[in-house]
Amino acid sequence: MSRTEKPKRFAEGASLVKPGEKPAMSSLKTFAQLLPYSWRHWRGLAVVLITMLVSVGLDVLKPWPLKLLVDNVLGGQELPAGIDRVLSILPGSPGVKGLLIWVCLSTVLIFLAGMLMSMATTVASVAFGQRMTYDLGADLFLHLQRLSLIFHSRRSVGDTIARVTGDPYCIQVLITGVLLPLLQSMAALVTMFFVMYQLEPRMTLLALTVVPLMVLNIWLFGKRMRARGRRRRDLEARMMSVVQVALNAIPAVQAFTREEQEHALFQSHADDTVAAYKEATLADMWFKFFVGLVTAAGTAAIMWIGGQAVLDGRITVGTILVFLTYLASLYAPLNSITYTASTLQYATANAERVVEVLKTPVDVRDLPDARDVPLRGHVRYENVLFGYDPAHPVLKGISFEAKPGEVIAIVGPSGGGKTTLANLLVRFFDPWSGRITIDDHDLRQLQVRSLRQQVAIVLQDPFIFPLSVADNIAYGRPTARREQIVAAAVAAAADSFILKLPQEFETVVGERGATLSAGEKQRLSIARAFLKDAPVLLLDEPTSALDARTERQLLDVLDSLMKDRTTFIIAHRLSTIRNANRILVIDRGEIVEQGRHEELLARNGLYASLYRQQMEIAPAGSMSLNIPAGNGQRETDKKLEGVQL
Repeated sequence: MSRTEKPKRFAEGASLVKPGEKPAMSSLKTFAQLLPYSWRHWRGLAVVLITMLVSVGLDVLKPWPLKLLVDNVLGGQELPAGIDRVLSILPGSPGVKGLLIWVCLSTVLIFLAGMLMSMATTVASVAFGQRMTYDLGADLFLHLQRLSLIFHSRRSVGDTIARVTGDPYCIQVLITGVLLPLLQSMAALVTMFFVMYQLEPRMTLLALTVVPLMVLNIWLFGKRMRARGRRRRDLEARMMSVVQVALNAIPAVQAFTREEQEHALFQSHADDTVAAYKEATLADMWFKFFVGLVTAAGTAAIMWIGGQAVLDGRITVGTILVFLTYLASLYAPLNSITYTASTLQYATANAERVVEVLKTPVDVRDLPDARDVPLRGHVRYENVLFGYDPAHPVLKGISFEAKPGEVIAIVGPSGGGKTTLANLLVRFFDPWSGRITIDDHDLRQLQVRSLRQQVAIVLQDPFIFPLSVADNIAYGRPTARREQIVAAAVAAAADSFILKLPQEFETVVGERGATLSAGEKQRLSIARAFLKDAPVLLLDEPTSALDARTERQLLDVLDSLMKDRTTFIIAHRLSTIRNANRILVIDRGEIVEQGRHEELLARNGLYASLYRQQMEIAPAGSMSLNIPAGNGQRETDKKLEGVQL
């Protein structure tokens, strides 16, 4: 692939802001939404503010030893009455020599005090800023976990990770890099202006003529810097998504020898990101160039006027030296305020990405009167309508009933809505219309946490975490005792392989259970469901990814797990559903047939058609497969082993 070709995987995200586009919200509005995070740590904020104010006071004192040296030590002028009284109290030689000693000592003392205050401010700011950052990151992480599967299905994991781990630093920049420096600069500006006005009013007012030019500079460059900063951050997140996708699919990448193509894709996005960095940096450099030019011109004008005043004898050399020193100190907070606008634009670009997520409403939430109710498992779907796109419903008028202890199988062509039907039972989504009840309680009247704690799920992908085996089993019940975890493992027939692991139950498995076989991971998932001991059980194709031998070993375990529970099993393999109390056949979002296996075959409808298709493609001479029956009976069907419906 040539470097001019741009590999495509991710669509241009709607969140990407291109240069010249209007940002989603104003900087101040975004800032205001994150400001409350600073109040959580008000003590740290108070320490930072106090040390900053002391630093401002020390900055005001810095030029005075120089003035005393030039005017009073070298120039022979009389000391001001106040300074003369202070000097008479201090130890040391009287007269000019004593003044020289204290001028030198005061320079060192002011420097030491300033450095100590600067160190204290830095330490306090870092601690305060990091606490805010992690608070915001934690809230963002929690909110993301509560958002619906629809939200997550439409966003790349890499971008989401970037928003949680990188973007929350915006609060630290906004508070300790923008707000607090702005307050410090304002305090310094007012103090410096007061002192300078006392020294030379006309030159002080002239020095402030640069302010309108700085404001104009902020207005000209502000929006451009913000838009380019947002685009740069979005491109960084997209680059992270490339890495995340490739590493998650590393077996496929290697098997199909796609390493070079993935590298080219990363490089392509990296090139875009570098270009965005250049654009953002260039805008920032031009901004600072014009700020520096304005302050340099202002300083030159003051030097000209001040030099003329000294030559005319209107002011002393010490006065102009102190004034020029204060002028630098005056322009420093002015520049800081101006540069703060630049920092604000870039921090706001990250803050917008955070606020976008925090403002995303949680689709499934507890009603004010939601209850925590123990459930038995009597489930009803009453004319349920639901879809992911308002124009295209996935489920249309679904109605059925499942009594405690019954096994309800859900089958049908792919894309018919089987998994969606099951997801509604745990309130991953809420129906558009109709309702779902358990024990006559509308699911929306139950607390989401209470409902989900009473539903156990075994999925085709068991989602094994990089934790110990014991922690994986106890993931849905973290307070379980060790003997309960072991008992669940025994019930799931998982103890045999667990005891062979290096640290047995304390063995840490790899990412997504990479160190375990498919059957072992599924046994852990089943043990997790046993330990949860919920009245309602969802099995979403729990054996479809397993070979026939492993499936046979798990069927008895699943039969035991389903006992005395209301079970919904989504399956392609008839071996897991033939003895269900009722089979629901879903096609294009509707229940087109329902009944027992024999009844559905007799009707000669869709189920029978799919059954015959399986019969036709079943391999000759297949080994027999024991099927768990509702009454504990066993059935055999040589032709159906391993065949998917």
